[in-house]
Amino acid sequence: MVIPMARPESMTVLPTCVWTDDEWDLIRLGHVSREMEGKWNLVAEGDTVRLLRSWTGHEFYRAEFGPVAASEGGGWRIVRAEVERDPDRYRDFGAECDAVVLELVLRTYALSEPAPELRARMVSLIVEATGDPDPRPALMQATLLGVRTGPPPAHLR
Repeated sequence: MVIPMARPESMTVLPTCVWTDDEWDLIRLGHVSREMEGKWNLVAEGDTVRLLRSWTGHEFYRAEFGPVAASEGGGWRIVRAEVERDPDRYRDFGAECDAVVLELVLRTYALSEPAPELRARMVSLIVEATGDPDPRPALMQATLLGVRTGPPPAHLR
């Protein structure tokens, strides 16, 4: 079940990474979280990937991928993306945090990567946005990111 964004807004900051063809193939397979600890589902339709909260089906991110020219090394990158801006559904921690969360969910859920640098950057941006004097990184990660559940992708079996 996909519940479309109530207030989609174009992202002004996009992840700058380039995914390999193999990584793009895994991203396109999507992901369905099977336990409550898994906060995200990924649904791919053509070159677009939707990131949904697993227990509600609410869409929070939509990313359109495009090929990178062979002369630039090849692969795939996000060329356009939208984020949910309805404050009743999703909290706005800033444009840079949105880009980090989008990449982090893709890396965590589609590719089973631990991505510690991205996790640390996400926590730092949330602390900066909220002014939280007593941040709890593990709690922030569990609340926003969750834990990938289910069988590992084929490349890890």
